[in-house]
Amino acid sequence: MTSRFIDACARNIAFPRELVALMAALRLQNESTEGLQRLTDEEWHALLDFADLSHMTLSLAQVPDEGFPTWVSERLRTNVAHNAERFEHVKATYLEAATALENAQIEHVVLKGFTQSPHYVCNPRLRAQSDLDFFCQREDIERARTALEAIGYETDKTLFTAKPDHLPALVRTGSWKWRGDHFDPSMPLSIELHFTLWNEGVTLLSIPEVKMFWERRKFRMVDGVAFAGLSDGDHLAYLALHILRNVLAGDWVMHHVHELAKFLHNHSDDQEFWQCWKQTYSMRLRMLTSIAFVYAGCWFDCKMNEEVEAEIEQLPEETKSWLRTFAGSSLDAMFRPNRDWVWLHTTLLTSAKDRRRVISNALIPNHIPGRNSPAISLNLRRTIAPTSDNPRIQYFLFLRTRIVGYLGMVSKTLRRRVAWWFSEKQLGREFWKFLFASFFLTWAFPSTSSYSIYF
Repeated sequence: MTSRFIDACARNIAFPRELVALMAALRLQNESTEGLQRLTDEEWHALLDFADLSHMTLSLAQVPDEGFPTWVSERLRTNVAHNAERFEHVKATYLEAATALENAQIEHVVLKGFTQSPHYVCNPRLRAQSDLDFFCQREDIERARTALEAIGYETDKTLFTAKPDHLPALVRTGSWKWRGDHFDPSMPLSIELHFTLWNEGVTLLSIPEVKMFWERRKFRMVDGVAFAGLSDGDHLAYLALHILRNVLAGDWVMHHVHELAKFLHNHSDDQEFWQCWKQTYSMRLRMLTSIAFVYAGCWFDCKMNEEVEAEIEQLPEETKSWLRTFAGSSLDAMFRPNRDWVWLHTTLLTSAKDRRRVISNALIPNHIPGRNSPAISLNLRRTIAPTSDNPRIQYFLFLRTRIVGYLGMVSKTLRRRVAWWFSEKQLGREFWKFLFASFFLTWAFPSTSSYSIYF
């Protein structure tokens, strides 16, 4: 059964064979490395490049490497060793920054990173970390920046997003240079100072009780490092909401979903935790976090407590309908851009005005990149530069490429919405209870429909 399951995945035109093999190996039930064992060297190179970018390399390194090419096993062992050494740098950097904040009498909470240990990753040395995330009260945020600037950090002015959750990243300039190693022990860490745990201005979804997370913070210890973190329940809620926010922004979420799946799987029998979860959090927060729980179950086949399954069942019918059809859309977007998430977002909004705003922001560009825009990446320059040395022609070719690609993506998004509507008219509501079964049967018996070729 497993062999036929993996072979069917390899034939699914929506995903490269190496991704199908990786997903099969990382399942928390009925996992299989057969697909990985059959990869060619070229596919292994593609998989490792993808794993580095998606922060899945260290998860792959924990898979039994029987049948792997020797060079792959050696590469993964080197990555693990380098990251273990790098974690010592992470700890030292954190302690220095935390001391600076404490000396300035600024209370803070540490988010993500090494705080995921031990419930979401067994060992902090087995989790990639490129920055430190601190949450401070909004009235303290500028003082926090000043305190970190006093020890050598500067604002990175090259990166900025509209309506962010945090200040622009703080970095230390130095002589370090990129040498192609994502786990370079000497690679400096940036620092992000967060002033909100849920950005209502971006999502248009209100969750007032998130403000209570600060009052429930607690001190923890990871590998000899003491820090203030979120409570166990708030930590889970924050991660699930972080996944949802990133899904609604079209960002990559694979490593976050994998960590969430591990928590759900390992705590599936913890009745006390889930009873407390139900009593502590509002129906609205539980509903929104349940969307991330669906991703964890569909992508990584984790066990779930009956309370989690009950929360999923209570999701709005339209939201469940979207998840039935597009549960793998975020994976697809890692290879071919799509904006299927816009239809999920609209199912969560009650205001017609907000729904129109979300659709407009997602499908209608609000600006045209300038000639010197960072949007003209190195890859685009390599593609366009050989065509002409004239900057004006290069810019025209760049815009043409962007416009054609954008129109194609918008067209695909609208076509899939129409197909989804017709599909729901035919399938009916009872199909939801077969969500997880149909999700995996789609692998074994791929649909002929162009809009449902997902995991």
